Amino acid sequence: AADDSVKQQTREHFEILRLLDLPAGVIALTKCDLADPDWIELVEEEIRELVADSFLAEAPIIQTSATTGAGLDDLRAALQAAAKSAGAAREGKSQAPFRMAIDRVFTIAGHGTVVTGSVATGRVTVGDMLNLEPGAREVRVRGIQHHERTVEEIHRGQRAAINLAGVHHNEVLRGQELSSPGHLLASRLLTANISLLASIHRPLKDRTRVRVHIGTAETMASVRLLTGDQLPPGESALAQLYLSEPVVAAWNQALVLRSESPIFTIGGGTVLDPTADRIRQADEYTLDSLQRLTADDPVERAEAALFFAGLRGWNAETLARTAGIDNPPVVAESLAGGGALQKLSVGRGGNTLQVHRKALERTFDYVAKVLAKLHEQNPLRSSH
Repeated sequence: AADDSVKQQTREHFEILRLLDLPAGVIALTKCDLADPDWIELVEEEIRELVADSFLAEAPIIQTSATTGAGLDDLRAALQAAAKSAGAAREGKSQAPFRMAIDRVFTIAGHGTVVTGSVATGRVTVGDMLNLEPGAREVRVRGIQHHERTVEEIHRGQRAAINLAGVHHNEVLRGQELSSPGHLLASRLLTANISLLASIHRPLKDRTRVRVHIGTAETMASVRLLTGDQLPPGESALAQLYLSEPVVAAWNQALVLRSESPIFTIGGGTVLDPTADRIRQADEYTLDSLQRLTADDPVERAEAALFFAGLRGWNAETLARTAGIDNPPVVAESLAGGGALQKLSVGRGGNTLQVHRKALERTFDYVAKVLAKLHEQNPLRSSH
């Protein structure tokens, strides 16, 4: 606001935008009818100092007034330009599985349950079947509206109001997500690369309780640092987040961390493993595999993701969630021919399971240690 200049709330909102890793933006200077030109010039200088060395460093500052309407056309044009600059990323995510975090739910007489949100990836059409997560509830799309206009399809980047069949509105909560069947899985443990804001005055200690914001969900979590007892301000670390409630997430999804009490933003991060198992000892190979989850090479990311999947089953589509793969079948074929996976026969039906060789070796080692300990404790016990 031109009459207030940069306040603490503005600074916190700006830090959140940085943590969400946005590619582009516009700075709207509001209430310009309440300030004289000299004062507005000083406010703009303060804004430039705030956003220096950030994604908004070159963003236009648009002087506006909701009362007089001044600058609103310029603001619309600037927003269109910013959206266009992010078009390349949008196209790739339009081909990914559908997902939309729910921010509001209500009921309309004669229509039933309606949920609203912003489509994060993919597209959906009327009649499609979706999953409601957490909860593994199957629902059908009865109708779609976009800005109060009935449409047959909605895609990534658009706001949507979706009329659902198969669920009562009392069974849907803010923070849940709609997704293509099988795409998202709920988990109470995430592995992430987290960062602490440089403006925080004290380090984040291991096992600190924090508020985690991801999608439209908010839940408490305990932070388990994997490489040390504390995280200094302005630095990053690998960590596991033990959540109080299950959430759904995908590889590289941004999250925000806020303090338990008093509530303020302390940092954020990105998800590396959205359905993690507990890492009891972060040895060199485990830490290296976590780093490889950030690699540009999709095959390298996928191989690391399958190491952490362990003996859990997977298919090509799983790689979209666990490694951000845009062309899962091609990457899965590369993995199968690369020697990183071992085929196992499962059950009596002749089914095979492909498991990361290193994960299989660790399973064998664990079984051998358990058997050795059992034999040591009961040397005369029959093997059967």
